[in-house]
Amino acid sequence: MEDIQVIQCIQAGDTEAFAVLVSRYHRNLLNFIYRLVRDEALVEDLGQEIFLDAFRGLRDFDPHRGVPFAAWLFILARNRCISEVRARTLRNFVDIEGIPEPAGSIPDAEELFLAGERREALRRSLEQLPEPFRETILQSLAGKSLEEIAAKDGVSLGTVKSRLFRAKEGLKALMGQIYRRENNGRI
Repeated sequence: MEDIQVIQCIQAGDTEAFAVLVSRYHRNLLNFIYRLVRDEALVEDLGQEIFLDAFRGLRDFDPHRGVPFAAWLFILARNRCISEVRARTLRNFVDIEGIPEPAGSIPDAEELFLAGERREALRRSLEQLPEPFRETILQSLAGKSLEEIAAKDGVSLGTVKSRLFRAKEGLKALMGQIYRRENNGRI
């Protein structure tokens, strides 16, 4: 039975037919997920979530639009994996609050307020960076070497260096804009 026929059965109410699609694409989908997230512990969970998303989305899937089910499924998987990697990277982001203060220095309320403002400006600036630059600088801040980043992202070392440079320049410009806007033109 072809994918289109299976999908039509599912859309007609035969939810058991979805098992055909799962068995057909399960192994390839898990391999694809692993190549994107590089974390064996996440692969099976993400696979189940993606198949669940696909099942829910099949009621709106139109097999006659020219997009094969396999392509639709793997696009769904790619987007879900990118979201997961992005969320995990942000969770692993180095928290400057965790850096111990030198002995004898107790920050006052103004220093704490300004530190919070700087963190918020940095967070907003990071969100505005193009994804490749943001991912590269977050990985660098998380302690990964340039070589590790290049291997993980599947790009050359020169590309990583360029992205890191552009990310830093972009952050400087974006944070400068935020400070000027919030301080009426003064940095």
